[in-house]
Amino acid sequence: MTINFHNTHFEISASKMNECPGASVPEIVFAGRSNAGKSTAINTLCKQRQLAYASKMPGRTQLLNFFHVLEQGEAIARLVDLPGYGFAQLAQSSQSAWDRELGSYLADRISLRGCVLIVDARRGLLELDHALIQWVSHRQLPVHILLSKSDKFNRQEQVLALRAANKALEPHRVNGHVITVQLWSALKKQGVDEFERQLTQWIRPVDAAAEHTPKGTTP
Repeated sequence: MTINFHNTHFEISASKMNECPGASVPEIVFAGRSNAGKSTAINTLCKQRQLAYASKMPGRTQLLNFFHVLEQGEAIARLVDLPGYGFAQLAQSSQSAWDRELGSYLADRISLRGCVLIVDARRGLLELDHALIQWVSHRQLPVHILLSKSDKFNRQEQVLALRAANKALEPHRVNGHVITVQLWSALKKQGVDEFERQLTQWIRPVDAAAEHTPKGTTP
């Protein structure tokens, strides 16, 4: 059964790894360039207008923001809103202490189940998007890409945007790294059902597999 993310609440903000809550439930991280729409994607998914702070000023999110997803009064997962890019350039010797904290979170957080990457469909995947995918590939963390603002395109342009994104992702998939991509529009609520199914598969893979297995067969 697909998870209903409506019952999601802010939990805590953290500036260091030792300030993060215990890794007790599956976590899904939302990443992307500054002002890419991470907070808006969380708000749209959870059907709440101001759950995550969405600013028109790039770079306003400077903390790891944790939101817990509740089901029958118990937390079953967390959504984590990351600051905008900067952390993807982790190989640079000039990286800041904050960059290292974010890199450590992506590399070492045992409760991470997947990374949602928000990409402007009009621009496609840029250098820092590829850098993030490469960074999480060493632990084979699955990535799901939302091609945002797809409502700006007609149907043919949407098909071409999906095709271009998949072509750009081919080099990352050569070693079996699972990367999926979909069209997304927070304004038109386009792609919400598909997005919910993907996150449910990460959080409860056994339940998701059973839901798509015909009766009388073994998943």
